[in-house]
Amino acid sequence: MPSGRRGDDVATEFTRMLQQLKRRGCNLLLVGSVPDSVLSCASRKFFGDPHERRFRVVVLTGTSRTTVDERVPMYGTHEERTTVITHLTEPADCEVPSDHVDSSVPELSNAVSSSITSFETDDGLQSGQLRVGVDSLESLFERYDPEAVQRFLGIVTGRIRGADGMGHFIFPRDYDHDLVSELAPLFDGVVEYRIDGEGQERWHFPHRDLQSPWLPL
Repeated sequence: MPSGRRGDDVATEFTRMLQQLKRRGCNLLLVGSVPDSVLSCASRKFFGDPHERRFRVVVLTGTSRTTVDERVPMYGTHEERTTVITHLTEPADCEVPSDHVDSSVPELSNAVSSSITSFETDDGLQSGQLRVGVDSLESLFERYDPEAVQRFLGIVTGRIRGADGMGHFIFPRDYDHDLVSELAPLFDGVVEYRIDGEGQERWHFPHRDLQSPWLPL
């Protein structure tokens, strides 16, 4: 917790920040060396309530967390509003529209951009309706040059912001990892996960020198 602030002041500012992110959209980096089940639960939360009108782009890049319905429950009732994109992993076996990208990072960013465009209307999307999840950045960094991955992030996060959407990008490394520190400025916030009897999360907003306490997942 940043020094010089009372706990009540931090809680108030944290609540205000979350409201702003929901209202204008955001991109979040999800980090932590935790079991797959914790990250899948986090991803499902950021994809939003399945009963609300959302437009979801699920991007799976070489992760073992490949079960679509672990992230978007009841997706079978929302086929026209969910798209799955796979890269560095097996093509998705699901009932929603899917696209498998065999080639490079630029092609992956094009596929994500095209999926977002397919959901846009003349009036645009309402704030927070678009939800994009990428799992995981670790596979991309293992395969490609870091500069190429950061260009991909710049393009995709820009498209999400342009649609007032909410994007989450999973990177299962510790919060104090050097690469996490390097990536943090590209995002509106970093959400850190740990296991302490149960799954917990802690939000970091580097641009505002703001950090939440550990919260139940």
